Amino acid sequence: MKAWKRALSAALALCMTGILAACGGGLTEKDAEAYVKGHLDAAYLGVYDKAYIELVEDMTEADAREMHENNVSDEAELYLLDFLEVDYPTDEINDRAKEVMEKLYAKSKYTVGTGSKTKDGDFVVEVTVSPIDLYNLLTQDDFFDALDEANFDDAETEEELEAVDAVFGLLILDTLEDKLDEIEYGEDQIIMLQLKKDSDGYYGLVEAGMQKVDEVMIDYSGAYTK
Repeated sequence: MKAWKRALSAALALCMTGILAACGGGLTEKDAEAYVKGHLDAAYLGVYDKAYIELVEDMTEADAREMHENNVSDEAELYLLDFLEVDYPTDEINDRAKEVMEKLYAKSKYTVGTGSKTKDGDFVVEVTVSPIDLYNLLTQDDFFDALDEANFDDAETEEELEAVDAVFGLLILDTLEDKLDEIEYGEDQIIMLQLKKDSDGYYGLVEAGMQKVDEVMIDYSGAYTK
């Protein structure tokens, strides 16, 4: 499972300390739906809905944009280190990875369903995520071609491996970007997101549900391939 990224962790922490403007009996099912959709849109698509921002105390569009940018940055770092195994990313590679991840995030596909209130006074919103099939987008030949061009077989010292990464990282990211229009989606995953009321009557997203959304939004392992 992917690590729960810093941007969404920060957003969750703020929610749980009472930043949701509608609290106590004032929160409605429609508010819960607007909050969940607005949060996902901001985090993944970089779309900042006014209704979402107005639901959260002291949030501005700049705050939502910062959350999105941090989310993209964290995902790019994860992709470079854990999936592409670029151990020596240069500043140029890091910046390029963010550019490509921004475009990949724009392919995020999900539907926010109807919110409902539980007997305990919490809210549950159903979200259907269509996982981006990233695992099958790049082929083994894509990796081997990039490694060959970067002279991986001739690299022995740490300095030579750094030089390989400097070439390979950019090549494979360029290849990924060229294939973004070929993206397919895996089996839909239904996830229930809960807005839980704290002791002061404020609501915040429960971490487990958002972790699941984050896990399935981009399928790194092919777990959801049709």
